[in-house]
Amino acid sequence: MAEELTSEFHATLDADALLAVLKEAQDTVRSYDTKAEICGVGFILAFGIVKQAGDHIPIPVEWAPLYVLVGWLVAVVPIIMFAMVLYPSRVDKVAEGMRPDNVEAAMYFDSRRFPDLKSYALAAQKSDWALEIIFETMKVSAIRDIKRTRFLRALFWAAGSFSLLFLSQMMRAGGVFH
Repeated sequence: MAEELTSEFHATLDADALLAVLKEAQDTVRSYDTKAEICGVGFILAFGIVKQAGDHIPIPVEWAPLYVLVGWLVAVVPIIMFAMVLYPSRVDKVAEGMRPDNVEAAMYFDSRRFPDLKSYALAAQKSDWALEIIFETMKVSAIRDIKRTRFLRALFWAAGSFSLLFLSQMMRAGGVFH
């Protein structure tokens, strides 16, 4: 099966086409990193401006501990969630779960798999590079999907944080906490 697939690829696609697919997947992964960094910083700045506007509304001392706890959850959790986009934790599990037996995973050097030069050189020589690129593209695509899910989750949490901040400021301004 793999040999038929490889011969079809070599007959219809060249290495440049496969590398272009891999590059596009890698670029998309990097774009989620950039988006998360920008949104994280933007959230921090916007949150600070909005919070500062509401700080002039007094709150009774008996509500203060709850208000501080909710404030930390509303402010800190979205920042952590944007940071989690940058470092997907299940990358190794995703890669091992999809790796066929005939792929050496030699596209990117991993010192845990190849502890010395000779073992990596042997793997590189044995590799079917069409399959290596396809495997890497699948792995990067799985990472892209993890980052996308985490990015959307962080955006929804940030929207919820701003909604809670708005409601708390409206309640404080309306005298609900008195």
